[in-house]
Amino acid sequence: MHSIRGLTLGKRGITGTRLRRPITATLLAIVLTTALSASAVARTAASASSQPAYLNASTPVPARVSDLLGRMTLPEKIGQMVQIEATQVTDKTSACTSQGGFNLPNPTCEQKIFVDNHAGSILAGGTDIPIDTTGKGGPGNTGLDWATEYNTMQSYAIKNSRLHIPVIFGVDAVHGFGHPYQAPLFPQSIGMGATWDPSAAQAGGAVTANALRATGWNWDFAPVQDLARDNRWGRYYETWAEEPALAAALGAANVRGLQSGGAGGLKVTATVKHFAGYSQSINGHDRVQADLPIRYLQDTFLPSYAGAINAGSGTVMVNSGSVNGIPATASHYLLTTLLRGRMGFKGVVISDYGDVGALASTYHMAADLAGAAALAINAGVDMAMLPFNADQWQTAVQQDVANHSISVSTINQAVSRILTLKFQLGLFDHPTVDASKADAAVTAGRDVTLKAAQESMTLLRNQNNALPLSASSKLVVTGPSADSMTNQLGGWSVSWQGVFGAGHVCCMGPADQIPPGTTVLKGLQAADPNVTYAADQATAVKDAAGADAVVVAVGEKAYAEGLGDNPSPQLAPDQQTLVSALEATGKPVIVVVIAGRPLGLGPAENASAVLMAYQGSTEAGAAVADTIFGKIDPSGKLPVTWPSDAATTGGDFNTGAPSPLGDQPKVFDQLPYTGSGQGSGYNPLYPFAFGLSYTTFKVSGLSATSSVARNGTVFARFTVANTGTKAGTDIVPVYVHQPVSPVLVPNQRLAGFTRVTLDAGQSKTVQVSFPVSVLAVTPGDIQSDSPPAVELGAYQVQLGTPATASADFSIHS
Repeated sequence: MHSIRGLTLGKRGITGTRLRRPITATLLAIVLTTALSASAVARTAASASSQPAYLNASTPVPARVSDLLGRMTLPEKIGQMVQIEATQVTDKTSACTSQGGFNLPNPTCEQKIFVDNHAGSILAGGTDIPIDTTGKGGPGNTGLDWATEYNTMQSYAIKNSRLHIPVIFGVDAVHGFGHPYQAPLFPQSIGMGATWDPSAAQAGGAVTANALRATGWNWDFAPVQDLARDNRWGRYYETWAEEPALAAALGAANVRGLQSGGAGGLKVTATVKHFAGYSQSINGHDRVQADLPIRYLQDTFLPSYAGAINAGSGTVMVNSGSVNGIPATASHYLLTTLLRGRMGFKGVVISDYGDVGALASTYHMAADLAGAAALAINAGVDMAMLPFNADQWQTAVQQDVANHSISVSTINQAVSRILTLKFQLGLFDHPTVDASKADAAVTAGRDVTLKAAQESMTLLRNQNNALPLSASSKLVVTGPSADSMTNQLGGWSVSWQGVFGAGHVCCMGPADQIPPGTTVLKGLQAADPNVTYAADQATAVKDAAGADAVVVAVGEKAYAEGLGDNPSPQLAPDQQTLVSALEATGKPVIVVVIAGRPLGLGPAENASAVLMAYQGSTEAGAAVADTIFGKIDPSGKLPVTWPSDAATTGGDFNTGAPSPLGDQPKVFDQLPYTGSGQGSGYNPLYPFAFGLSYTTFKVSGLSATSSVARNGTVFARFTVANTGTKAGTDIVPVYVHQPVSPVLVPNQRLAGFTRVTLDAGQSKTVQVSFPVSVLAVTPGDIQSDSPPAVELGAYQVQLGTPATASADFSIHS
């Protein structure tokens, strides 16, 4: 075991000379067994009175930060404020410009980035996956490979830098540790949102954290706390829900899971992103301008971010776009007035990929990187995800300090936050990991993944009780997503734009790295010996004649930001044709939708059953089979609105008439209005919180706190009964209606919710509480940006949409 002190005293480790030769198992053994313990550091501190206070694990973190900051030069401080892509370190050439991908670290580049330019953070970009590090010709991209790369770079940085400051390594692990191809993956966040289960989000975070800690990449750029407001946007699936109360609850739980564990070793930090309003671009495209009323931003968007921030997230990432004509990366109002002043965030703020430089190169708010850095840092950015040119960052920020564009006190404040995070995560006391244990940690948690996938299954249609089917049914399975792990997982899986096979021009995983898991076809075949597969429409139609039913898996291919933007999300024409042909056979057609968002279904709207399976989980196929055969009762409820998809808008003066696809936005909490245009109201195909079950439930006996202070908590009680013949889980949203309000508010606002699991015939009285603060709105006229406040007066707790039960309560000062 080595401590930082041990790594810096010339003990045998990884040297530049050795790294220039082909790696061997003997050499790797040196790296793979390095792991630090707090007790080792403490013993060293006790025996060496000359040891700096910042290296003493028993010294309080603020004192360690203060001691270290006082020893640092300006260049060393500036280096802490930049994050550089890993491939700059692993460049095969001395240029250190990401040539050749994620190889073993190049000592020349390590010297340049870690020592000469003092870079304090490394990023694994979305397409960066490590080569084989064993020297045995493996595929690479295993937990072992990730840990080895981390240990190699971290050891070099600590040993060779003057003050031996560890580096923090960041990665996008958005639905599990998505890069190592053998890792189990959870439903994408929109699927997790369908569970309405904070415990599932927390468990997912904990599994992810275990994998990250084992590899050393302990800065996770998740969760996305932007709201799902427009399904044209390509990152829609990375959000939890369209309603802030649901998104806040799930994000908070996920943060708690991510930041749990790690006692006596490394810890993990979450990242709340993208602050703020990132999902509300003007036309559904990614990283474009948002014209976002401040009241809408404060009252609807900020509560979602606040939920995860208040759960203790160590970092926040900035919105890449502009809001009302100001890039978020340069907005003092967003990053200081709101985030730090009103919301009380104390941690590290990092820009998104390349966004500081973009203030000059794209937004033209500054003439050069120095001007851009001054704008971002003075606005409240602590660290720039540059992610290239650490030397240019040094030059730019040193110039800013020299000409007083940035004060030394501002630099010190940012660096203090970064160092505090590193100390809190244990990087000074446990800087390396035992790489021999990484594979086991990275591949663990498949049972937790399956449970989340099962809870996410959302049954949207079930005509004449078409489901569940008997496990001895003769089934024909077909469709482009029936046996495609690529489609099933979606983006941020192995690589940025998904697993190999999505057909994009770049940024997919290697062909030999298809994650293990269960597709829909394999799940159905495992449960029913009478399942046959039809690879094309003609075969499926022919085989349907001898089948009891047909299961057709349709939806979307994998995609991520940029490539996922779609002006009219709907089933592709060939998929619609396939569904129509199958329906024409007269056999029951079970449509399984594997997608990152609601889609226009076309003829699938009339299928015997429609099951939304979302994207993301390696175990989704097993969960689909469990649902179709009734092994589980589908309990998922839509966390978003499923828009209507009418050919035309019909019905004069019928505000609720279905609208054509793309009539955006349509969200549950849209504000009241005085119009009468056809389809102008809330007219979904399936509303927010919709989802069918194989049993039935009844909710009764609603009561609520009669009077509460504006800083208090409302308690609602009611009884849920399973009135059907099967065990099941009911999700009960709790809404608030405000009869009179000087500021427009939705007719119903989601304030809380509960999941209730009951046997057939069983009933249970439950209590749901919510803070009065969830009802806060921005007071004043159109131009107001005042802090949100709770209006006094009369309110109602409601169940059902429209309300089937109400209980009055009042809020007093």
